[in-house]
Amino acid sequence: KYAASGTVKENYVNILLMLLRLRQACDHPLLVKGFDSDAKFSASIDMAKSLSGENQKFLLNCLEASQAICGICKDPPEDAVVTICRHVFCNQCISEHIHGNETQCPAKKCRTHLTMSCVFSKKTLGVAANANQPTTGNVATSCNGSSEATQVFDSSHPLTCPEDSSKIRSALSLLLSLTQQPEFSTGGDAKLQRGGEKAIVFSQWTKMLDLLEDSLIKNSIHYRRLDGTMPVSARDRAVKDFNALPEVSVMIMSLKAASLGLNLVAACKVVLLDLWWNPTTEDQAIDRAHRIGQTRPVSVFRLTIKDTVEDRILSLQERKRKLVASAFGETEKGSRQSRLTVEDLKYLF
Repeated sequence: KYAASGTVKENYVNILLMLLRLRQACDHPLLVKGFDSDAKFSASIDMAKSLSGENQKFLLNCLEASQAICGICKDPPEDAVVTICRHVFCNQCISEHIHGNETQCPAKKCRTHLTMSCVFSKKTLGVAANANQPTTGNVATSCNGSSEATQVFDSSHPLTCPEDSSKIRSALSLLLSLTQQPEFSTGGDAKLQRGGEKAIVFSQWTKMLDLLEDSLIKNSIHYRRLDGTMPVSARDRAVKDFNALPEVSVMIMSLKAASLGLNLVAACKVVLLDLWWNPTTEDQAIDRAHRIGQTRPVSVFRLTIKDTVEDRILSLQERKRKLVASAFGETEKGSRQSRLTVEDLKYLF
């Protein structure tokens, strides 16, 4: 439709949003049923209550706008949140930015200084609006709230039936086989005991990690989690436990948190629950295990759904790999070509 009318570039965000829904549907049906953050931050609720009703309404409109796109990753936002300076981001993207000691808003030409108390989800703004308390003040250009807010999860809409996803079932089966090894008794009988190989599981979406996390708990698999919403101290503790504790056999991570320098050589298995446009992003994640200090072969498992958009993403990745190899080599310039071209979009559809 857009290609025929020559309006692909004008509808770039809408096309990305459609692709996002298709990709999330491949992971789990619950991912496409709601896209608002389920997290409320106690400090940001207090800040939201101090805003005028007009400003609360405007911030809600920012989150509900169909053209909203994350100012950091440039994709339709997952768990969309809006800052006090009226810019929309993924919850994970802006949390990682702020926890990394970057207090200035990452939006272009915005000099607002942010903390987590200046970041609002739709649910946070809803709670503030329903409080029926007198509101004062206008939107400020700086925020002096607490630098680290307490996160309170709303259990009124719990994630249910995570096993409804074939990817969750496949990942769980794979992790159980990797984290159990046979122990033979004197009579020749084999028993399974914990303590086998370790694995890292990556997903782009924190809600997919939530669903997987529920299954790991039900199956008594010891794990640690690392994503962009966690403070640096919690991330460091998770990495230390994973590398040092034999009983911790799985690390679940968001793809965005797979930063350079992160060492997870305790793992020799990598599982990718979903695919990314740019293969170098996945390569960077895999290199958390496949790096200097690794003494075992590293196996990579990509879980994909046949006859879906993921087949074309795999083909697109291969095309990009060949393009980088022929035109740029293994250069930084090639690794940064993550924006989908018009030709890429036509191919995916």
